[in-house]
Amino acid sequence: MEVLLAVVLQGALIGILIVGTETLPRGEWNERPLSLAQAKALQGFLALCIVFHHCAQKVVFDRWRTGFSPSGLEVMALIGFVFVGYFFFCSGYGLYQSCQRKRDYLDGFLRRRALPLLLIYYVCNTIYLVGRLAMGETFGALRFVGLACGLELANPNSWFVVTLPLMYLLFYFSKRRCIDEALVTRRLFVGTGAYILAGMVVSVVHRGDYMVFLGRWWYNTAILFPLGYLFGRREPEAWAWMRRSYRKQVTCSVALVVVSLLSSLMFWVVYPLVPIAMVLESLATICFTWSLLLFSLRRKAASRLLSFYGGLTLELYLMQGFFVNLFYRPFYDKGTDVLTIDNPPIYILLVLTCATVIALLFKRMTKMLLGEKVALRRESSCS
Repeated sequence: MEVLLAVVLQGALIGILIVGTETLPRGEWNERPLSLAQAKALQGFLALCIVFHHCAQKVVFDRWRTGFSPSGLEVMALIGFVFVGYFFFCSGYGLYQSCQRKRDYLDGFLRRRALPLLLIYYVCNTIYLVGRLAMGETFGALRFVGLACGLELANPNSWFVVTLPLMYLLFYFSKRRCIDEALVTRRLFVGTGAYILAGMVVSVVHRGDYMVFLGRWWYNTAILFPLGYLFGRREPEAWAWMRRSYRKQVTCSVALVVVSLLSSLMFWVVYPLVPIAMVLESLATICFTWSLLLFSLRRKAASRLLSFYGGLTLELYLMQGFFVNLFYRPFYDKGTDVLTIDNPPIYILLVLTCATVIALLFKRMTKMLLGEKVALRRESSCS
């Protein structure tokens, strides 16, 4: 019964996406498949998927350690990284669109875009550090200083607000004083490739004992950032191409997601070849984002729930990790649990409820610190 309820809950998640979007009449296309409302609705859905994924990881990996027993969450525990790519894609796409609309867009760019994310990172880091201490976790003096200064992530999920400012820096120095968009795009791909290579090297050499590149999720989706920028440059041609062979592309994109995911798992477990596995994971993320773009061509956002979570994606992503750990063993590095809820569906719903409430409070706090003019949409700007 527990497994069945977990499967039903995941089915309900898909149902939220279907009910939350409206199918267009046969022969009609969504004229603005990457509008802000449309992109936010999909991001809201993906934010919910990420919460489910992190909860599934805790349950599944705990059961694998103590003797395997099925939970119905095994697939969701392994595919979380594909949900992140769309956010990077929208960031790259949104930067291109913003540059086209505003000639002086780069004036004060780092102050407007990168610095607020760093402030959010430190606020989040402080909240998590206080929370972890309050729950009885202890740290040595040197590690406490590292956590307090933000040199180590008190919230491992805050890697996103470390990586995204790096992408903004890459964009700024690629675009500054350059009017050749083809050259800007090449610089973005080269810079992102260097970032990915650095992540792979650090992962192999240090094996997790470092501040950045704590896992492959730091870099296996980053390629979507320059791809989003390139898509913005070629948008009319890209949509026309998708419309010409829509059904074939839907089948192809879904099949490639499944095949690349299974292949990457094989190269992680059976044949531990990190570079090949990473490439396959990146391919899975690209194809998943491709499928979402195809989805947006035939459906329009029509849900207040998805719009609500679409406006809360960054805050929900940053805040949910505390409750993911609070309600299931172990609690971060403490080694023991604080309060474990062994029923996975109840655990997931409780995490989502608590994370939503705290995310709303966190959003209000950061708006007070940053000012109303600095909207918390930096991670996913779209036209």
